[in-house]
Parts: sequence; structure tokens; C-alpha cells
Amino acid sequence: MQIAGTEVWPKTSFGILLVVLLLFTASFAQAPATSPAAAPASSPDFYDPLPQDTGEAGLKLQLRKLQTTGRLMMVVAHPDDEDGGLLTREARGKGVQTLLMTLTRGEGGQNETGNTFSDELGVLRTLELLAADKYYGVEQRFSRVADFGYSKSPEETFQKWGGHDVPLADIVRVIREFCPDVLIARFSGTSRDGHGHHQASSMLTQEAFRAAADPNRFPEQIKEGLQPWQPKKLYIGNVCGFGATTCPDENYTIQLNTGEVDPVLGMSYVQFAVEGLKHQQSQGLGDIKVPSGPRYAFYKLVDSVVPNTKDEKGHEMDLFDGVDTSLPGLTRGVADELNDVPWLLPTLKKISGRDLSDVNSLSDNAVELRDMVERLKESDLDTPLKSPLEWALSEKQDQTEHALNLVLHLGFTAEVAPPQGAGAAPPSRAQALTPVSPGQKLMVVGKLHNGSKRYWLTIRSATLISSESWVRRVHSEHVTIAPGEDYYANFAIQVPANAPITRPYWNRNDPARDTVYEVDAKYQTLGLPPSPLHLNVEYEIAGHKG
Repeated sequence: MQIAGTEVWPKTSFGILLVVLLLFTASFAQAPATSPAAAPASSPDFYDPLPQDTGEAGLKLQLRKLQTTGRLMMVVAHPDDEDGGLLTREARGKGVQTLLMTLTRGEGGQNETGNTFSDELGVLRTLELLAADKYYGVEQRFSRVADFGYSKSPEETFQKWGGHDVPLADIVRVIREFCPDVLIARFSGTSRDGHGHHQASSMLTQEAFRAAADPNRFPEQIKEGLQPWQPKKLYIGNVCGFGATTCPDENYTIQLNTGEVDPVLGMSYVQFAVEGLKHQQSQGLGDIKVPSGPRYAFYKLVDSVVPNTKDEKGHEMDLFDGVDTSLPGLTRGVADELNDVPWLLPTLKKISGRDLSDVNSLSDNAVELRDMVERLKESDLDTPLKSPLEWALSEKQDQTEHALNLVLHLGFTAEVAPPQGAGAAPPSRAQALTPVSPGQKLMVVGKLHNGSKRYWLTIRSATLISSESWVRRVHSEHVTIAPGEDYYANFAIQVPANAPITRPYWNRNDPARDTVYEVDAKYQTLGLPPSPLHLNVEYEIAGHKG
């Protein structure tokens, strides 16, 4: 390995969200390496990373993601319907890329914490669920339909939602965007589920399993550029009753113990999930607890496009039985076209064979993944084949770079400077979260701390970007910082005079009557719009000592 000023490591993008509403500030600092957290999960601020996502624990969890390409999506009706233990087991325990789709925002429920109801309650429950999602380790999506209160049947539910096409289209859209291998309906789609919304969510999920692969279903999405996608396996839940410890063999395909303790999390998967569930306080869940010991999730396989993986009793060992989740397995979608990309499979095999705990291997993988993405873009593969593969490799590149940031113990913060100037003390959290006005001038201060003990970093650029394109500021640099040193980047910006007031991107004119939201198409299905400001620092490893 070359050292002493040569560019031996890749340009690696280290991103930090500067969350603004209009201007809403958050710090995403990486802590030094620590032992796995054993105390109950806690986060001092909504936007701060959990302790388990920083330091040594965070690196261990991130390395799990690099060892699988599995993708799982669960669909539920309301906030708090989710099987948090299962989601945490897959996302945290196995590194599976996991998405939770919640059809409604819970706006039709009761509020145990105050007098906020209807659409305001929907915003509150959105924030509560996003806070819980941090513990589960999942991405969050929603549909356009509203919770209108208790429903006695799925027929009533669909009647009030104006049919089933709106939520079905949204589920299909998310499947085509996220490309899950495994699709799970939390509920069974039968009277056992009780609430009509619960039954409807399962019925819609079961229909979406095949509909997402049919280009004739919701063809407007195909015209937008989405590609049909066929999940490999479909499971339904509530097949034995929630909280069941036993279940007749014929009722389930898979039994998973979410009470298993994860040494990195310092507690069981379901206990860690409950720490997240406590954030859903408007539902009276702030004091919920789960004792130690086995706790089981039962699910039934009801549709599949992979060969049979069941034993003689009709059971499986894992949700991904029969699905190749290895890195070389990404080529399964282009198996007949590998002659057009002869370098693809050998490179993936080489990457997957490296020791992920080695810094040099991580950096080599980051370089090769980046190069593979660029070569795929220039290849002659048809777009329907190229797009999901290119996206999957880009995701692995991002995950690898994040692992590098963790192993190098890099810390990154972005703050709004106090009125006294950038050299003054940072503002308090309350001051930093104060809304700002159109036309207001601000100073944004980015700080990158080189927490490594061996490596010098050469800063190539620092870029502040607005998601609404009202600012793009680039500091081109060639500054080298030694281990333990800091790099600062200051950005003077002005909020546009015509900046709109921050508000939810979903809206209905008459909450008492309307049950489907009008949405801004740019953000459709997202929990919240993306952060208005995003700060990236691009660096190279300039050398190391020892």
C-alpha cells in the first residue's frame, strides 16, 4: 500500500443532513469507538443517531449490512401495528435492508397525550413512528389514504377510501421503488384481524405481490420510469393470534424468536424495538415493557416464485430460504446477459471474498463498487435489467463508505452559527430549532473531526446543497488534516424571499369528509420531505503512520 501523500484511497463522500424547517438544524456526529451498548436505548435528540449506531457497535451493525443483499418490506394499516421485533431482528440482527409501509398516519385515533386530533394527530404520529423506526432500523413509507376511525369490515374500508386502487397503487409504487425480495402483510386479511383497516392492508398487500410485476397494472408508474418488480416470497401474519407462544403446524410456515438477545444491541430484538415503540406516546405506549425470554413471531408463506423450501412439516428456517442474498447473487436478474458485462460476476465474487473488518479491504471495495456503477451506466444492458442492479450496487457503495467513516472514527456536525458569528459558541438546541423567515441570512458551520489514530485525510471539497435548488455552495479544498485534527467549512447563505412556509406535503380540505390526501408528487409515500439542506464533505486518505 502506497503512503506519504499519494492518493491511494478513493474519494469517499461523507454526508451529513442539515435538517431545516425552514431552518431546522441537527447534528449527526459519530462517537469514538465504544463497547456494545447494554443500557436501554435512548437518544438525546430526535435527529441524533442512537448510541448503537455509532462507534464500535455501529460498525458491527454496518458490517452486517455488507454481508447480505436481502430486502424485506412489511405493510401495516396504522402506526403501532408493526411487528417491531421482527423488523429489528431482520434489519439490525441480519443487516437486511428493511422497509415499513404504513397505509395511514393514524389520524383517526385517540390521543393519550393532549388535545391534538385529526390531521394534526397524523403529523404527530408520523413523527412518533419515524422516531420508533430509528430503533427498528427501517425505512418508512405511507400511502395517501387516511385513518377514518374504526371500520367494521374491509368492504366499508374500501368504500370510504373510494375503492382499493389508491392504496394498492401506492403499495405497488413502493414495491417497484424498493424492490423487496420478501413481502410481508402484518395481518391475515381475514375476520381474525378485527379492524377493517387491518384486513384491507393484508388484502391489498397480497394483491400487490403479483400486480407490481405486471406492467399493465398502474402503467402511469412505468411511464414515470419505474420498472415492474416481482418480490420472491409473500408472507401473512396474525395466523396464530398475536402474542401466541405455540401454533398448529398447518397455520404457519416460519417461527422466529424475536426474544433472542443481540450482544451488539445489549438486549433482545423485541426489547430494543419496544424502546422505539415507547416514542409512540400518543397511543399510550410510553411505559410499555417486555420481559426477557423467548418471544415468537409466526408467519405463513402464501405465495412464492422460488422453488419449494419447506420441510416435511411445511416449515422454513428463514424468511429468505430459497433467495440468494449474496453479492454475486445480484447478477441473477441479468444471468442471460452476463456476456455483455463479463467483468460483473468476477468482481462481485472478489468483493464478497474480502475480509470486511480490514480497512484496506473496505476501501478497495468502495473503489470497485463505484467503478462498477459507472461501468454499468455505460453498458449496453437494457434499462429494465440495468436499473435495479445499478441501484443495488450504489446502495452497497454507500454502505461501504459509511462503514469506512465508522472504522476511521470520523465525526461530522453541521450547525447554524449563533448571531455573534461563526467563532462563537454553538447555539443551544432550542435556539437551533427556531424557525427562520424568508430572506433571512444564516451562517452554516460544518466540522469534520478526524478521529482516527493512524490516517491523514485530504479534504477535496465541502458542498452545501438545497433540495429545492435555492443554494449550492462548493468549497474546493486541498487541506490535509492529521489524526485528531478538525476541518471547518463555513457557508453564508440567505433563505429565498419567496420560500414557502413549511407544512406537511399531504393535505385534505375537509378532514371530516375526505379520506384520501392530495400530495406533492415529488414526495409521494415519504414520511416527510427530504431535508432542505444537505452538507457533503469529500475526502481522500492521504497516508497513514505505522
